Amino acid sequence: MSTTELKKDNPKQIVEFLLDKHGSDGAYNAALAGALEAQAEGDNYRLSVWREVKQLLARAGECKA
Repeated sequence: MSTTELKKDNPKQIVEFLLDKHGSDGAYNAALAGALEAQAEGDNYRLSVWREVKQLLARAGECKA
């Protein structure tokens, strides 16, 4: 399994990736965008992954949600 495959299904790895790529200011917004895209496509599995990503960011104090 490649790193890319792991990241799309592992909320903790997604959080690390988003923080590295967008910093603490943009990570939550990127997660929100991913969740909205999954919702628009009717992809409930991806939506649940993004929901957990947003929760992890909130618990880590990386957003104001």
